[in-house]
Amino acid sequence: MAQARHEQKITKRAVDAFTATSGKRARLWDSELKGFCVQAYPTGRKVYVVGYSFGARYRWITIGKHGDPWTPETAREKAKAILGDIANGVDPAEKKAAARETASIRKLTVAHLIDRYLEEGPIDKPDKRASSWANDRCYLTNHVRPLLGSVPIADLRPRDVSKFQNDVLKGVSARARPNKRGRNLTGGKGAAVHAVRSLSAALGWAVQRELIDGNPCTKIEKLQDGARQRYLTDEEARRLFKAIDDLLRSGELTQAQVDCISLISFTAARAGEIKGLRWEEVDFERKLLLLPPLRHKTGGMNTPKAIPLTDSCLEILRRRSHTKKDGEFVFASPKSKSGYVQNIRHSWKKITERADLQNFRIHDFRHAYASFAINSGQSLKNIGANLGHRKASTTERYAHLLVESRRPVAEGVEAVYKRARSAS
Repeated sequence: MAQARHEQKITKRAVDAFTATSGKRARLWDSELKGFCVQAYPTGRKVYVVGYSFGARYRWITIGKHGDPWTPETAREKAKAILGDIANGVDPAEKKAAARETASIRKLTVAHLIDRYLEEGPIDKPDKRASSWANDRCYLTNHVRPLLGSVPIADLRPRDVSKFQNDVLKGVSARARPNKRGRNLTGGKGAAVHAVRSLSAALGWAVQRELIDGNPCTKIEKLQDGARQRYLTDEEARRLFKAIDDLLRSGELTQAQVDCISLISFTAARAGEIKGLRWEEVDFERKLLLLPPLRHKTGGMNTPKAIPLTDSCLEILRRRSHTKKDGEFVFASPKSKSGYVQNIRHSWKKITERADLQNFRIHDFRHAYASFAINSGQSLKNIGANLGHRKASTTERYAHLLVESRRPVAEGVEAVYKRARSAS
């Protein structure tokens, strides 16, 4: 049996007198404002609500409990505002949900954002490499979280990011304890550049997710990478490979370690690309390595990276071919969780110490490759293609090395002037 409809003007006296006599919830509808009512419960609790139709659905929106602060008069004014929204085509339920979401976002701190970004970000960025996510995790955890973690993302301003960048530069976020790799965490320019870059990526994702309106990192003067370009002289290269040969003969380096480092030097591939090289990526017939998109830095292009192989490279790979029976990796390592060799830092330290080579990293083989190629007359375009540069501007930073190849032009002109002077 349907409940009887109770209707009269909602006043304090009417609300106080109205009860749920049947042991079930009852409603007292206002006789003057359609949709406005008070709900009485068997417990004695009374709540002001508005019932309304929006589209094909009938909905309810709660104003509040009768008493402090809601009275029939204040509830009626709120009901008028709600019904006004409905008349203007605004769904109050959706408006209330949006307000709750906004309030929730206002409470979302940078620390909360870091957690969400690292957990949910890979869903939105499937082409971003695992190593890049690991890099973001490192800088967000070690620098951003300690300094900005408690700041609500909605309150983060460019001045806060500028201060953060300066604090990391000065080492404020550095840790005295060693990290998982046993190395002390430090600040400095490099850390500041990468920390701001990772923070900007997280905030940019927040903009995409409509958690904030804008990314404050885009409005500050960022520190520049100051990318170093350490080259090898012919004499340094001679010492380097002599040291490798000597250490191999003495048994201080294994053939696998030598082969890995040599392949990096000959191809100018990034160390991670060679350490994780799979046999399926080696094409002996066409004399090249073909790395799939997610295996190289420009993987976001969704195109493979082709690396030409010299005879020396092919010799190394044929020597390593016995490892095919052990698995998929050229430089397999049963001790590594990944299945391939991860750390060649110790081997590299032995080599540089024996060669008396200062401030030269494995990654600097890429710069050395570019310098030797330019001096042998190769074009910047072809060099950039071999290095895997997506933008010509990346390769153009080596343009100053072309000065040496242009020197004969200047010397030829000088010779003409010298002859003219001697003849006068």
